[in-house]
Amino acid sequence: MLKPPFPPPIWIIFCPILLLAGLSLLMPLLVKEKLKPPDHGWRGIFYSNPDDPALFVPKRFGIGYTLNFSNPWSWVVLALIFAMVAAPLILSTTYMSRLSK
Repeated sequence: MLKPPFPPPIWIIFCPILLLAGLSLLMPLLVKEKLKPPDHGWRGIFYSNPDDPALFVPKRFGIGYTLNFSNPWSWVVLALIFAMVAAPLILSTTYMSRLSK
């Protein structure tokens, strides 16, 4: 009798959620100043000001923070967020394809 394959470990699904939650809780500590960034750095909803060294800046309208896309580290943060979202999807798809065999 064949044994069914093991389900994907639960940490694969919950680890990205916990990392994003932890980052959102640490966000106020990572931001150096609470002042709104200058208006000339905004291009629609995106902030890109090469003269501003900050990685996270307060949003123009509303509550929260956004990335300064002229900072090279913002692209690393964005890639990590996309990887954390894609990893569970890819792993679950791989698991489901193995299950059908």
